[in-house]
Amino acid sequence: MTRRIIEGLFSKEYEHSFDKRALDALEKTPGLEILVRKFNQYWNDKVLKIQYTGSNLKVTSKNFPDIYDALTEACRILSVPKIPDLYIRWSYDINAFTAGVENPIIVLNTGTIDLLTYEELLFIIGHELGHIKSQHVLYYQMSQVLPIIGEIIGSATLGIGSLLSTGLQIAILNWSRMSEFTADRAGLLACQDVNSAASAMVKLAGVPQKYFNLINIEDFIQQAKEFDNYDYDSLDRIAKVMSTMWQSHPWTVMRAAEFFKWIDSGQYDSVLNRSSSNNYLIPDLKNNFCSGCGNKLRDNERFCTKCGNKIE
Repeated sequence: MTRRIIEGLFSKEYEHSFDKRALDALEKTPGLEILVRKFNQYWNDKVLKIQYTGSNLKVTSKNFPDIYDALTEACRILSVPKIPDLYIRWSYDINAFTAGVENPIIVLNTGTIDLLTYEELLFIIGHELGHIKSQHVLYYQMSQVLPIIGEIIGSATLGIGSLLSTGLQIAILNWSRMSEFTADRAGLLACQDVNSAASAMVKLAGVPQKYFNLINIEDFIQQAKEFDNYDYDSLDRIAKVMSTMWQSHPWTVMRAAEFFKWIDSGQYDSVLNRSSSNNYLIPDLKNNFCSGCGNKLRDNERFCTKCGNKIE
């Protein structure tokens, strides 16, 4: 199929309101600036890249041309100017992740490639590009190593820091879950096929491979909408929050419920079919450099990725 290239796309055009609210709450949580500084002290891009790429296969146009084509096509569609490095690691569940703040890389599990169609793979790659485009990677990586950082801060501050990190961990994990809703929208914009995006979700939810040809998208949509209706009961809402509090990702069916609401609202079609001139205004770049260390900043950065200085 021919997919539309969304020229000049900004992440704010498809950002989920849950993502924005959770991010606002996270950035008001005491201790975040300390956390960012500690993260940049112990886990910089170079260390992470060595960790994630030391034993994984790098995808190029020569060794895996079809996978590389999916990556470059998703970048063109989502208006991502710099193509990130893509690696494959051995694991047969369907999963992918992004690492590295200044120079992000995407890692795909072997199962993701073997078990998904090209269009479903576009959805997954577009999802990861959505994290990059929205600058989710710094906070996401911190959520993965927060318990370790909490121990470092705690030992350095007579235990006070460990108490501080508990509140931060709840806030950052809540944001991490909410950011998935934004990334799912980017994935749909990349593949531009609702059924392929939904079938990727079904496979993520755990359908056995031998039943792939029996996947019923309508049943999954109905299940997602029934799950969303539980929000009308306050006890069910509390149960949802408590059940996912310590998870980095929301339940797959919960993601699908938000996913289909966005489609039903007409906002997906509005973003996909907008004219290239209907762009968000480019942010004011008057603060191009960190006042603390002079490091060059990217659009909308809230903390310097070099020294951790908060950007006003």
